[in-house]
Amino acid sequence: MKKLVITDYAKKRGALAVFAVLLLAMIYFFKDGSYLLRAVTAFSTMLFFYMADHLFDLKYRRRHYVYMFLIVIVGVLLSPFYFLYPNFDKMQHLLSPLLISSLIFHVVNRHKLELKWKLVFTFFITFAVLGLFEIGEFMVDSLFDFKLQGVYLRDFEGIEKFHILMDPLQDTMIDLVLGLIGTLTYLIAHAFYLRTKLNQKIFRDA
Repeated sequence: MKKLVITDYAKKRGALAVFAVLLLAMIYFFKDGSYLLRAVTAFSTMLFFYMADHLFDLKYRRRHYVYMFLIVIVGVLLSPFYFLYPNFDKMQHLLSPLLISSLIFHVVNRHKLELKWKLVFTFFITFAVLGLFEIGEFMVDSLFDFKLQGVYLRDFEGIEKFHILMDPLQDTMIDLVLGLIGTLTYLIAHAFYLRTKLNQKIFRDA
């Protein structure tokens, strides 16, 4: 009798299914059109991430899926906090690049390059992703006026009233600067970790 073997990708599909069920349950309890849109966007993002992993055989590990879940939850599902806590968006743009850099470095690390070039490619690809994200926000705002660019504070006296705290251009530039800081922080910390790990291995083999 053949033993049933559960592949790594099957486990990832299972995690996606659990995520989808949780989103459906939250849609049922909240019964909110805005949340429905965020839930569909969140699941679509995770599905795209899985498909890229599977089609290109990127071999992302469990921790990378956790990172992506965190990015989606904070960036999409908790997006209403942008209009309640002005610093929430800035915190996200500082911390998310740490997770994105890890995802990018995992792919770059599969190629036979010197460490310095792996770090360089990770930096430019990560910053390109951050730039594309800002371009996407600009396009969505131009079409639907979702107020993704700029910092706004919701007026509790009226649901659709907002007070602008920072204009879109300044907000975009600060977001990119924070993304730059977050990306460089990951690269410096990871390079130090890898060098320390290598030195320990050399010391043990000596």
